Amino acid sequence: MRATPFIRLFIPLAIGIGVQVRWAISWHWSAVVLLVALAGIMVSAFLPVGMQYALNRLRGILIYCLLLGGGGLLVSVKDIRHHPAYAGKALQGEDSLLVRLQEPLQERPRSWKSIATIEALLRNGKRLPVKGRTLLYFQKDSTAAALQCGEALLLCATLRPVGNTGNPGAFDYRQYCARRQIFHQAYVRSGHWKRSGECNGMVDRWLLQARAWCVHTLQQYVGGGQASALAAALLIGYRYDLDKDMVQAYTNAGVVHIIAISGMHLALIYATLLWLLQWWPAHRFSNIIKAAIIISLLWAFACVTGAAASILRAAVMFTAIAIGQLVLNRYTSTYNTLAASAFLLLCYDPWLLLDAGFQLSYLAVLGILLCYRPLYDLWVIRNKWLSRCWAAMAVTLAAQVFTLPVCLYYFHQFPNLFLPANLLIVTLSTIILYGLILLLLLSPLPAAAHYTGAAVTWLISCMNRLVLFIESLPYAVTENIPMPGYATVCAYVIIAALMGAWLARWKRGWHLALYAALLWAALYAVATVRNCNRRQLVIYNVPGYTAMDVVAGRHCRFAGDTALLRNAALRKRYLQPARLLYGAKDATLPALQQQEGFISIGRKRLVVVDSTWRACAPVKKFCTDYILLSHHPRLSIMQLKDMFDFKMIIFDASNPFWQVQQWKSECSVLTLRCFSVPDQGAYLINF
Repeated sequence: MRATPFIRLFIPLAIGIGVQVRWAISWHWSAVVLLVALAGIMVSAFLPVGMQYALNRLRGILIYCLLLGGGGLLVSVKDIRHHPAYAGKALQGEDSLLVRLQEPLQERPRSWKSIATIEALLRNGKRLPVKGRTLLYFQKDSTAAALQCGEALLLCATLRPVGNTGNPGAFDYRQYCARRQIFHQAYVRSGHWKRSGECNGMVDRWLLQARAWCVHTLQQYVGGGQASALAAALLIGYRYDLDKDMVQAYTNAGVVHIIAISGMHLALIYATLLWLLQWWPAHRFSNIIKAAIIISLLWAFACVTGAAASILRAAVMFTAIAIGQLVLNRYTSTYNTLAASAFLLLCYDPWLLLDAGFQLSYLAVLGILLCYRPLYDLWVIRNKWLSRCWAAMAVTLAAQVFTLPVCLYYFHQFPNLFLPANLLIVTLSTIILYGLILLLLLSPLPAAAHYTGAAVTWLISCMNRLVLFIESLPYAVTENIPMPGYATVCAYVIIAALMGAWLARWKRGWHLALYAALLWAALYAVATVRNCNRRQLVIYNVPGYTAMDVVAGRHCRFAGDTALLRNAALRKRYLQPARLLYGAKDATLPALQQQEGFISIGRKRLVVVDSTWRACAPVKKFCTDYILLSHHPRLSIMQLKDMFDFKMIIFDASNPFWQVQQWKSECSVLTLRCFSVPDQGAYLINF
C-alpha cells in the first residue's frame, strides 16, 4: 500500500461523501470532525520523534477522519443551494431570467428540451448576478428549433421544482437532476424569450465552435441520418441525434459502451500522438514540450466531448502517465494513478460518486487491471491471431465481471452474446474511429474527405447491421433481472473475496464469499415473503394515461387504458419497474371484481369517473372508498359530493394541469381529502 497512497486516501473520502449524500448530515458535524482531526494531526507533528512513531497508527486514523469529514463538508460546500447567490432563493415572481444554453435542443413530443445556466436576474431594470442551472422546455415553433448551444437568452418563465413520477421502483429523475445541481424546470412559451446577444467567453466559444465544426464535417461527408449521428457519438460523444431504437439495439448486444466516449478514445489518441512525436529528440527539454502538447490536446478533446466522467478519468490517468514517462522518466503505479484520478474528480464534483458512468468506468478499468493477465494466462495459444482474439476476449471478460452487478442494478438486463459482440464490434469501431480522425484531418481536401467519408459510412452501415443481427438472435438478451441494492453489495463482496482467494491465495476468501452468498439468499427470502404477502392497488403516474395495477402476492392485473399496454416503450418505462420491484407477473386475479368504471378488491372499492360521466341527482348516494378522476370529466367536486359518499378523491395524470389545480382548490374549500398523482407521484392503496 506504500506504493499506492491514493487508494488509502480515496476510500475515506468516498465514504464521507456517500454518508453525507445518503443521510444529509448537517455540515457542522462534518466541519467538527475535520477540525478535530486536523488539530490532532498538527499537535502530533510537534511531539518528540519517539512518541510520533508510537502514535503513528493514531495519526493514520486522524487522517482517515480528516478525509471523512472533508468528504461530507465537500458535498455541502459544492451544493449550489447553499450559495448566497443561488437563483432559486433570489428569484421573485416578476423577474426575468438571463440564461445560457448548455446543451443542444432535444426534441420532445410537444416541446424542445435543453439545460441552461442562470447567469442573472433582471428586476426593475437592474441586473442581479446569480448562479444555478435549470431545465428549459420551449414551446415548439420554427424560431425555438433554431436555437444553438451556447446562446444567451432573456426569458420570462416560472421556475418550478423538477418533477418526478414517484412510481414504485421507477427511475428517480428528480434525484438524478439534483446530483447534477438542477432543481428547477420551466416551460417557455413562444414570444416569451429573445436572444440577448451576449457572447460566451473565449475558451467556451472555441470549444463550442470546435464541436460544431466536427458535427458539421461528419454530417457533410458521412452518409446522412443515423450514420453521421453514430459517427458523432463515436468520435466526440455527441449523442443528441441518435435514434433511440438504435441505442437500444447496441445496449441489447452489450456494446453500447463504444458510442459513449471512454478511455479507449483517449488511449488511441495518446498512442497516436506518441507515434507522431517520436521524431523529436529524446532529451529533457523536448520531452517537457512533448508532454505539454500531448496533455493539452488530450484535455482539449475531453472538453470538446463534454467532459463526461469516463473521459475525465482517462484524461487524468493519461496526464499522470505522460508526466511520469516524459517528464519524470519513470513509470507510476497504475492502481495509484487510477485512485488519484478518482480522488481528484470527487474533489471537483463529489456527486460523481453516484454517477453510473463514473462507477462503470472505474470498475471496468479495475477489473481489467486485476483480472486480465490471470485470465489470459489460463489459456496459452501459440497462434498469433488466435492469441490476439483470446486477449480481446480476456479484456472483455475482466471488465464484465466487475461491472456486471452495477449493470444489473441500473438496467436489469444482461446481453448474453456480449463476448462475440465485443470481439467483432470493438474491432470494427476502432477502425471506424481511426477513419473518422483521418476524415477530420482530410476535411480541407474535399475529394479525399469524400472518399474517406464514403468508406467510413460503409463501415458504420456494416456495424449497424451486425449489431441488429446480434440483437435479433434468440436469447440475445435476458431482461427483467431483479437486482436490489443489497444484492449488488453482496455480489461485490463475493467478487472481492473470490479475487482475494484466487489472486492472493487468501484462504478465508472462500469463507467470506460463502457467507455473503448466504446473506444474499436470506435477504432474498425475506423480500420474497414480503412480496408474497403484498396486497396493493397501484395508481401510476403516466402522463396522458390512466394506469393501475392490482397486485396480489406474485401476481398483478392491469386496469386502465389498453393503449398503454400496446405501447412497449411506455409499458417498460412506467409499469415494468414496479412489477420487477414487487416480483409480480401479469395474471388473472379471482378476487378482483372489475366492471366498467368500478373496481372492488378485498374490502376496498374504487369508482373511476372519466369524461363519459354526467352529473345526476341520485336517490341515494353511492358509497365507495375512493373516486379516481381521469381523462378530464366535466364535473365539479361539489357535483361528485352530491353523487357519492367517499373517503378520498384521486386525480390521475390523464387530466390537464390546470384542471387538477382547480379541483384541488375546490377540495380545499370543501375540506375533502384529495391526492394529485401528477404532483405527488403514484398512489398506493393497501387492501
